[in-house]
Amino acid sequence: MEASLQEKRVLPIKGGYNFRDLGGIPAKKGAIIKPKLLFRTDELSNLYQQDLDLLAQLNVQTIVDFRTDIERAHSIDKIPVTCKNEIHLDIIAANMNAFVEEIKKGQTNFKPLLLEFYKELVLSDQAIKEYSSFFQILQEPENCGIIYHCTAGKDRTGVATALILSALGVEWKYIMADYLLSNTFLSNKYENYIQNNANLKDVFLVQQDYLNTAFTAIIENYSSIDNYLKNILKVDIKQLKEIYLK
Repeated sequence: MEASLQEKRVLPIKGGYNFRDLGGIPAKKGAIIKPKLLFRTDELSNLYQQDLDLLAQLNVQTIVDFRTDIERAHSIDKIPVTCKNEIHLDIIAANMNAFVEEIKKGQTNFKPLLLEFYKELVLSDQAIKEYSSFFQILQEPENCGIIYHCTAGKDRTGVATALILSALGVEWKYIMADYLLSNTFLSNKYENYIQNNANLKDVFLVQQDYLNTAFTAIIENYSSIDNYLKNILKVDIKQLKEIYLK
């Protein structure tokens, strides 16, 4: 994607780091994703009133939170006045907790943990259940505009976005470009952590290997991304395209 398009998709949020509109991303056959319907973000707990006003102007109707109960308790979402639906889909809580425990034990080689985590994000029963529920929300036009987020807006949200874009017929190069864009916005958020421990870069930023690992796991276990979307997550791809493409 052109840099100018990337910039247009970024929301000028002062109390967050990783807010952007999926609108404008090109799909196949000359289609593009409609603006102001789908927003991927990081946590909403630090939003200023001007940020909430902007989200209200964008007519945000639904917020889908992928975080665990523990994360939510420590960081409570601030909600624009237009929001009618606040939905909690706990993506992979047990595996997230196990991951944190490994770090507490003194694990310093984080990349293998992240690669395994990404496999679980698409293969575990819990993740499949919650992502399937997420797509049911997306398939109801009255739920738009929709914000979906986790804490950093890069892993659980990154996989969700890659699955959405795949369902909408977006080429892989654009899917990966959007995924890696999180590094541009999160480098400031996690700069101090990474300066104190360079190994944490593998945790706080994303890598192509992570998303490639998830999608390779899907193909190895379910033959194709299309089969996974249609028959495992129960996505109505035709309906999704009618809502979000122009």
